[in-house]
Amino acid sequence: MKSLLPLFFALLLAGCSGQCPCTVCEEVPATPAPGFVTLQDGHFSIDGEKWFPMMLNYKAFIDGDRVVPAPWYSDGDVRAHFDTIAAWGFDAVRVCLDAISEEGDTTAMYRATRRMVQQADSAGLRVMLLIKPPLDNYWREYTIGLLKRLSDLPALWAYDFMNEPLYFDPEPERGKCDAVNTVCEWRQMVRTYAPHQLFTVATAEPIEVFEWDPSMLPVDFLEMHTYHPLRVQAEMWWYSHYCGKPWMVGETGLPADGDSIPYSEQVGFMWETYRYAKLNGAAGYGWWEFQDCPEGVNFEAQYTGLRDREGRPKLAADFAKTIPIVCLGVDLEEDYLPPVNYYNMLAYENVAATGRVVDEKGKPIEGAVIRGWNKDWSVGMNTYSDCNGRFRLVSNDICTHFEVSAPRCSKVKFDKKLSYPAGISLPNRTREYQQIPLLGWGPCYPGPMGDTACYPLPWAAIDDTAARKQFEASTAVEASIGDIKLKRL
Repeated sequence: MKSLLPLFFALLLAGCSGQCPCTVCEEVPATPAPGFVTLQDGHFSIDGEKWFPMMLNYKAFIDGDRVVPAPWYSDGDVRAHFDTIAAWGFDAVRVCLDAISEEGDTTAMYRATRRMVQQADSAGLRVMLLIKPPLDNYWREYTIGLLKRLSDLPALWAYDFMNEPLYFDPEPERGKCDAVNTVCEWRQMVRTYAPHQLFTVATAEPIEVFEWDPSMLPVDFLEMHTYHPLRVQAEMWWYSHYCGKPWMVGETGLPADGDSIPYSEQVGFMWETYRYAKLNGAAGYGWWEFQDCPEGVNFEAQYTGLRDREGRPKLAADFAKTIPIVCLGVDLEEDYLPPVNYYNMLAYENVAATGRVVDEKGKPIEGAVIRGWNKDWSVGMNTYSDCNGRFRLVSNDICTHFEVSAPRCSKVKFDKKLSYPAGISLPNRTREYQQIPLLGWGPCYPGPMGDTACYPLPWAAIDDTAARKQFEASTAVEASIGDIKLKRL
């Protein structure tokens, strides 16, 4: 067989040369003060006592000088809902107040937000506040005013300046250095005007590393969001191993309508994901959301609430208060193996694109994220590089578009026609994780051809050799990409 010389791909980030310049801020921690939440040894702390926030997400809007619940939340006002959330065992709430317009009276908006935080405090809850990203002059000035007026409230333990840039950044192609310097400016605002409060940016799945690299963002802690049971464990594992910062789960959830997915499955998902987060060193855990949304864009958006559409609590609402007892003392004690489907999330088995990710000196890069798409961009999939920099991107359709980056490294994008045999068989070539039945809370893999059942995997912290083999795809036809070269930043 004719050997192929390694192919090298290199692309420097726009505006970056060597290290990312970050001249507007320093990695200075929040100033400790009595009653305020601080960070200590990778965990949250209040007056020297470790605090693990159990947080529920809550959608709200500003109406005049009041914060009001999302219109699909029934039975009560914000204060009544906060009492309910506290009664379920939560001690923190992420109030999503990022949907506001420039037409409001800013003084009234400040007053409304302050009163809302005080209501949460009186209910026994601490608030993480999601605000509209201060990406232009108007919202920068608004944010500075907000920081000033709420800086004396210990119950406001953290600001979230942007929700999931991967999906909601208005800049379609943002370089890593641009993202870093934007967050630097935000951090400086918080340190100047709210020196005792913490600061974060909510990131989504690991492909955030292509632009809003979580390992480079100068935030106090990472707040990651993860949902689908096929992805949750892998994404937690990647964040915990490669981002180098204290992290927490800010959003997760399993939709349950009591019909196609029973409420008991939501309970199981909550318990297992909470446990896995703690096993991997998470500093907190958050659930999306307070109540089901009938107008959600998909099933997941409609049914992840802890109350149904009529405001009745689901089983997971009552179960939430027992989680700290069930999982008492469960913390990271050893370095677990990655989840059984970490390198091949869907148990694809047709073809594999192989290669190695290296730096400028040819040294391997571990934890790189490799994403591939098929020719018409209809199916995409991810994998990761191992400790030797090697990767094996398994798919059911042939990938021709690729994007690769790693924490604190540059990014490359390229198209490549790989050398697979002509007429290769590609069964299930359009399979995506949405098409695998969700029977049982957890990750599952497809059965034999034509089998519609979903076989649950053992918990990811357990090295089950038989289950791991299901994802090795030993019969996949391989083609080499070669070496992909990234620049360390």
